[in-house]
Amino acid sequence: MNTSVIRYRVADFLKSHAPFDSLPAHHLIELAGQGRVKFHEADEYIFKKGQAKSSWVWIIQQGRVELVDDTAGSNQLRDVLGEGDLLGLERFLGDGTYMSSARTASDVIVYAIDAGAFEDLAARHPSVKQYLAAHYSVAGTGIGRRSWLDAEAPSLEFLQVRTRAAASMIGSNLPALPKSFTTRSAVHAMLRSRSDAVAVEGGALLTASDLALFCDRNPSLLLREVRQASCVEELAPLLRQGTRMVLDGLAHSSDVDDCAHIAAEIAAAAAATCIRFAHQDAISAGIEPPSERFCWVTFGAMARGEMLRLAPPKIGVVYEDAGETAAASMYFNAVMGQVGAWFAACGLEGTAPVWPEGAHPCMPLSEWKRFFHATIHKPYAYDLFARRELFDLCELTGDAALLAELTNHITRELEQTEDLLIPLLANDTLGNLPPLTVFRGLVLGSDGSERDALDLAEFVINPISDAARVYMLGKHAAPVNTLNRLEAAALDSPEAAAIFQDAADAFRIALFQQTVAGTQVIAPSALGKFDQRVMKTSFSSILRLLELTASTFVARA
Repeated sequence: MNTSVIRYRVADFLKSHAPFDSLPAHHLIELAGQGRVKFHEADEYIFKKGQAKSSWVWIIQQGRVELVDDTAGSNQLRDVLGEGDLLGLERFLGDGTYMSSARTASDVIVYAIDAGAFEDLAARHPSVKQYLAAHYSVAGTGIGRRSWLDAEAPSLEFLQVRTRAAASMIGSNLPALPKSFTTRSAVHAMLRSRSDAVAVEGGALLTASDLALFCDRNPSLLLREVRQASCVEELAPLLRQGTRMVLDGLAHSSDVDDCAHIAAEIAAAAAATCIRFAHQDAISAGIEPPSERFCWVTFGAMARGEMLRLAPPKIGVVYEDAGETAAASMYFNAVMGQVGAWFAACGLEGTAPVWPEGAHPCMPLSEWKRFFHATIHKPYAYDLFARRELFDLCELTGDAALLAELTNHITRELEQTEDLLIPLLANDTLGNLPPLTVFRGLVLGSDGSERDALDLAEFVINPISDAARVYMLGKHAAPVNTLNRLEAAALDSPEAAAIFQDAADAFRIALFQQTVAGTQVIAPSALGKFDQRVMKTSFSSILRLLELTASTFVARA
């Protein structure tokens, strides 16, 4: 066949697969002219682990290739590749040798592409560079639209002019921002301080309404209205608006941190308002509130700040052991019973939180202490696995000193008996290993099973969250949020920092995909080739985190 005809056929094939589908035709024809077509029979090696990297990268035109770790005869399957997948990209990373062996599982046809030419494409085309990066990290992925959090912030000169009318506010205890602030940093500062204004270096004042003129959103105002809502008819539309605000900000996986913060503030404000409604119901029913101090607490995903879509949260109350405890119990149980009804009336969809045996959402401080003491010292007898999420707790409203006393008690108990509890928690993280790969739109398990759907919560979000909790409890660290826990673990173990950072990026990707899809179960076949590549990279990141967790903590048992 005429060589030029082959070149055009190769170019046409490349055009149908990422990352080449974004390149102009003349670049594809040029690239195809620098390559060659190669045929491999089944059970041949295209390259072997430890072999010096060649000057080629390969794109599979036909057949199936398995990446295996055959060191010392282990022959462990690492990935499965098919039509349109690239081989040999490891040459751009590492020590100059291949990190795994590429073995054909059928007759295979590949197009060998000059690696230098491919690298030149990556330098000239961001889409190729992004695809190349996705083989090693899931950071920097997204769907290409712009978040309102990236809107241009008002200029210092604009604010200085407007500040003259409110000069008296400068110098009050407002959070401060540098001259080079962004919309993101301004929103974060206002939410953290629960303030409608921040001071800007240079003698200026930025109000929430000024910021809204530029980004078209006013989260501070929305939160204030949620906290002050007088009835469900007022609250429910505000919560729908809050959900839209979060989703409009979630254009990219890197938006997860900021959007999760906004969603957490909205969820906490909504929960506090529903508690207030339920309190009014109890009063109307003739149930008097107790004089004891109390603190409403949230547990699990809401405490970790990882509910990007509002759902019924898991909340409870800690109250002091004083006065008439029976009356206190009656009041708090009555309020708790009505809170769930108010959540439902506001349209918060999802299954009601399930409490493990031996736990109750309304308990005095002494009972909470006994609960955690028993869980920590006798984890087998008291079903540690079912209770593990109750170790993630955060103040909602009330007397924070009560929660501080409880968390200090938990820390002291852990210091006395971590030799049993922490290894058990670490071992449990291995219960839901991530899938092996995504191949032809199907999720392949390490046992060879094939599924057309992937449960992001079961195989991505929860394993990472569970591993991060192990590190927090094992090091007696303070963070509750999973991303903050991983960041703290990376600082504590610099030699493994890349593993924690990759896991954090995988966590962001999964939360992003789950939130955008509106469900934790997605079909990989519905994802684009690039997103499938990112998902495969996520699986390997999770596996490295779980293996590190086990090797760090299970050996103590």
